[in-house]
Amino acid sequence: MDNIQLAEEKIAQCKAEKIPYLNLSDLELESIPESIGQLTWLGALSLSRNKISNIEVLAPLTNIHKLAFSDNNIQDIDVIQHFPKLKHLFMKHNNINDINSIKQLTKLKKIEANHNDIDNIDSLAHLEELVFLDLAHNKLSNAKPIVDINSLVWLCLEGNLLEKHTLIEIVSKLPKIRHFTYQ
Repeated sequence: MDNIQLAEEKIAQCKAEKIPYLNLSDLELESIPESIGQLTWLGALSLSRNKISNIEVLAPLTNIHKLAFSDNNIQDIDVIQHFPKLKHLFMKHNNINDINSIKQLTKLKKIEANHNDIDNIDSLAHLEELVFLDLAHNKLSNAKPIVDINSLVWLCLEGNLLEKHTLIEIVSKLPKIRHFTYQ
């Protein structure tokens, strides 16, 4: 049985039993089966460690609250703007540079976006419930929008183009911060 068939079987079982979680990680998938769009009740989905470059097929999954697609070849994440319930987003080790679609996701609590090509984080300033943010090893030269995320408890910014004194100034303005890594 090839991995596409295995993914289709997992999707079929999820559909038959209305399972709220689907794990399609580690299947070497190059694309996501179209049939996944029928799982509109899905709350959690893992697509990590595949070879996926396009996640547009996920658009109908508007009930997703936990989404993982780390370790893929994804550049465009615009589809996630359709997931208003999203709380946990795992997208590390991809080729993402534009995260503006995160702006509307006001329920986000955790973002793992390290090892990407992100160079602008203005869209994060409005995330009032965000407590965990990992943006290590990106292309950030400005971290000022983080000052507006008063809910942050855990922050990692190492491996970016940021000046140490600027980072310390930013973090000093975060009232709840408990963990901060910048080098």
